[in-house]
Amino acid sequence: MTKQILLFHLIVINLTILSCTQNENLQEEKIIHFDNKFEDKQIRAIYDLRDQRNASELVKLLPQLDNSYKIEILTALGSVQDTLALASCKEILMGEYPLDVKLAADFAIGQIGDPRLNDLLIDLIINYQDKSKGLEVLFETLGECADERAVIVMSHFNTKDELVKRGIVKGLYRALTRKGIQSYDAAEQVMRIFTSTKDTETREWCSAYFTRMDSKQMVETFNSNIFNQARRDTSALVRANFTQAIGVFSKSNGSSTALKKILQDEKDPSVLVNAILATKKVKYNGVVEETVPFLNHENARVSISAAKVLYGKLGWKTSNDVYKVAQTIQNKNTRALTLKAVMNERNKQKNIYEYTKELYENSSSVYEQSLLLEAMNESSLGKSFVLDVWINSNEKVLQTKAIELVMNNYDGKKHLKKSDEAQLKGILSDALRTKDVGQLYTIGAFMQKNNEKFGDAFPPVALIDSVKNSLSLPLQVEGYIELEKTIAKIQGYDYQPSSIPKKNVSINWESIQNIKQDQEVVISTSKGDITIQLKVEEAPATVAMFVDLIEKKFYDSLYFHRVVPNFVVQGGDPRGDGFGGLETTIPSEFSYLKYKVGSLGIASAGKDTESCQFFMTEVATHHLDGRYTIFAEIVNGVAVMKSLEYGDQIIKVNLQKDNIAEVQ
Repeated sequence: MTKQILLFHLIVINLTILSCTQNENLQEEKIIHFDNKFEDKQIRAIYDLRDQRNASELVKLLPQLDNSYKIEILTALGSVQDTLALASCKEILMGEYPLDVKLAADFAIGQIGDPRLNDLLIDLIINYQDKSKGLEVLFETLGECADERAVIVMSHFNTKDELVKRGIVKGLYRALTRKGIQSYDAAEQVMRIFTSTKDTETREWCSAYFTRMDSKQMVETFNSNIFNQARRDTSALVRANFTQAIGVFSKSNGSSTALKKILQDEKDPSVLVNAILATKKVKYNGVVEETVPFLNHENARVSISAAKVLYGKLGWKTSNDVYKVAQTIQNKNTRALTLKAVMNERNKQKNIYEYTKELYENSSSVYEQSLLLEAMNESSLGKSFVLDVWINSNEKVLQTKAIELVMNNYDGKKHLKKSDEAQLKGILSDALRTKDVGQLYTIGAFMQKNNEKFGDAFPPVALIDSVKNSLSLPLQVEGYIELEKTIAKIQGYDYQPSSIPKKNVSINWESIQNIKQDQEVVISTSKGDITIQLKVEEAPATVAMFVDLIEKKFYDSLYFHRVVPNFVVQGGDPRGDGFGGLETTIPSEFSYLKYKVGSLGIASAGKDTESCQFFMTEVATHHLDGRYTIFAEIVNGVAVMKSLEYGDQIIKVNLQKDNIAEVQ
C-alpha cells in the first residue's frame, strides 16, 4: 500500500511538472510570433532593461553583442539617460565602429546632456574626416550637452557642406532650448547660414531658432532680415516662424509696419495667426482696427487668435462696435472670447452680461460654457455666478474653470477685507477637501503666488499636508506636487521634489505581437477622420497601452481639451480638463524620431509619467524632440487635425483590421 501511495505521488508530481512546462511553453508560444523587430528575444530583453531603467546591465551587454544590438542598447540608454553610460559611449566614439553605431552613441550622449564629454566632441568635430552625416549629428549632440565654449565653437565653425550647416544650426538650437545659452555670435551664425543655404529643412531650423530667443536686443539686430523673410519667403513655415519672432521686439522700428503688411497680404492661416498674436506684443497702435475683420475669418484658429488679442485693447466706443460684431460671429469659441474682450471694458453693462448668460444656459457644450464663464467673470454681475458654478456644477471642466476664475478674482486684489478673508479661507478649505486634482493644482499655484499678501487666509498647513498625503499616485501627481510646493512656500524653505511612485507597467509583449510597424489607426472626430501609423518599434510600451485603450473603447466620446494654434492639439483625457489619466503610467520612450507636422506624442508631467493623453503637432516642434515620446504619425488627415477646436470630440478610435498582421 505504501509503495502504491508513493507511486501515486510520483505520478502526480510528474504530471504537475509536465503541466507547468506545457503552460510555460504555451505562454511562450503566445508571444513568439511577431510581425515587427520584437520577434528577436534579445531585443525584447534590451527593451525590458530599458523600461526597468537598468543602465548597468545595458552597459554590461554592450561589448558582448554585435553591432545591430549595440544600436538597440545605445538607443535604450537614450531613454534611461543615466551618466553611467558615458564611458561606454566615449569608447565607441573613439573606436573603430560603423557610422550607425557611432550615431547611436551620439544619440545616447545627447539625451543624457552631460557636458563632461564636450572636449571629446569638439576634438572629434575639429578633426572629423568621415561622412558629413556624422558631423551633422556630432554638432547636434554638442548642442544638447552645450556649455559656453561649445556655443563659441559652433558659432565660428565655417563650412560649405549643407548637412554640416544644418548640424550647426541644430546644435545652436539645442543649446538655446535645452541649456538656455544664447549669444549674438550664435544668432549671427544662424542668420549667416540661413542666407547662404537653399536647403529647405535647414532654413526652417534657422527660422525656428529666432522664435526661441528671448533677447530683444539680439533679435532686433536682425530685424531687417526677419521683416523681409516674414513677408516674402516661399515657405509658409519660415514666414510663420519669422513672424512669431517679430513678437519678441518691443519697440523696434518697422515692426508694426511689417505686421500691418503681413495682415494685409498674407493668406496662409499659420502666418496670420502669428501675425495677429504678435500685434499684442509690439507697439502697435492699429491693433483693434486691423484685428476686428479677422473675427469672422473662415479659419477658426485665425478668428480665435483675433478675439484673444482684443482682450484689454478695447475702449468704450470700440467695445460697443465689437459687441455688435460679436453677435454676428458664427464660431462659438470665437464669439465667447470676443464677449470676454467686450465685457473687460463694459463690465457693468447688464444687457451684454444677460446676452452672454443666455448663451451659456442654452449651450450643450461644457467647453463653450467654460469660455462663456471667462466672459461673464469679466462683468461685476458675473462673479457670484461663477462662484455658484464652482459650488454646484458636477462637470469637471466647469469646476476646474470656475475655481481658476475665482482664484484669479482674488489674485487681482491688493488686500482683503475681513469678510473677504474669511470667504477665501472657506473656499480654499472646501477646494482642498474635494481632493480633486484640478482644484488642488489651481489653489496650490494661487497660494504659492499670494503667500505674502493673503497668507493669513490660508488653511492650516496640517490640512494641506493631510490632503496631500491622501492622494492617489501617480494619478493625482499634479495636485500632489503643487501642494508640496505650497507647504514649502508657506513654511519658508526651498522646494525639493520628493520621490513620487510612478507605477510604470512593463511592456505587454503579447498585445503588440501582431502589430506591424506602421500599423494604421483611424481617429474619427467631429471634424472628420485622421489616419495615423503607429511606431511600435520605437515606442512599444506606448503603442501597447494605446492599442489596449483602443480595444477597450477608452477614447471613444472623449474630447480635445487643449488646442494651441501652430503648436498642438491635445485630447484623450477622461476628465476632459487636462488633469485626467490612468492609475498606472508607462515609461518615456525616446528615439530618433523628431516632431514634425502630424507627429503624435504622449503628454506627461515629467519623465516616466506618461499616461493616456496624447497630442498632435501642427508644425515641426523641435524643442519637444527627445523630451516627449513620439508613438505615431499622421498619414492622412492633417487638414482635419488643423481644423480641430477646443471642445471638438473624438467620436471613436479604431485599429485598421486589414493592416494587422495575422498571428501565425
